[in-house]
Amino acid sequence: MKSIVVIALAVLATPALAESPYPTPTRDGRERLQRTGTCPTGYVGVGNKCEALHQDTPRAYPKIKGAACPSGTFSSGDYCKEFR
Repeated sequence: MKSIVVIALAVLATPALAESPYPTPTRDGRERLQRTGTCPTGYVGVGNKCEALHQDTPRAYPKIKGAACPSGTFSSGDYCKEFR
């Protein structure tokens, strides 16, 4: 019974982990974001992801609707992007 519960939790948690709003690295060191609208500058849309064009592209995070971007970032597409 215990193993069934663990397997059920693992299956339920997998889709949520696959669609994380936070940047994840690609094999070549570039960042990949879950697409929530228009990709920020320096990123290109690849399917349902936004992928950085270069390894040193500043990080971007999804914007919270109705809130300003935090200090040290600016609005770019539907994301807040870090200054260099």
